Amino acid sequence: MNYRGIILGAIAVIGLVLIIFSQQDKGAVVRRAVVGLEAPEFRVLDKDGTETRLSQLKDKTVFVHYWASWCKECREEMPGIQALYERKKADQSFVFISVIYREDPKVSKQWLIDNGFDIPIYVDPKGEAARTYGLTGVPETFIVEPNGILKIRILGPTDWSKI
Repeated sequence: MNYRGIILGAIAVIGLVLIIFSQQDKGAVVRRAVVGLEAPEFRVLDKDGTETRLSQLKDKTVFVHYWASWCKECREEMPGIQALYERKKADQSFVFISVIYREDPKVSKQWLIDNGFDIPIYVDPKGEAARTYGLTGVPETFIVEPNGILKIRILGPTDWSKI
């Protein structure tokens, strides 16, 4: 009898079953950010470590901008981001969230200071929000409407004078 073939077949079946079970989400539903649909929950931390969640910002327009000081396009875009922040910071219905991407926040903050910018910065612990939103790089921006729908996703730098 050919036990070798049976054993190899059994190992292949067991391996396949293990792969399938390891890929399952164990009941958790992972939603992705899609323009026109409800924006998935995210959490970021401010400079004091205070958590902000999207669900806390209902009835507000939420501007989420990922950037890093090592990114040339981000540095070039920063005057427009700063101008937008200045225009919107008194607007109680607009929340400005500038998230550092793959950089020590101290480095980012120092770059802002050195270049005369004062936007508030946040961190994305473990990059969870970036993964959920399908971040492809920086700069990248998401605008969530007051009703919770993801209105805009912008890949790369843009002219912020029109918002």
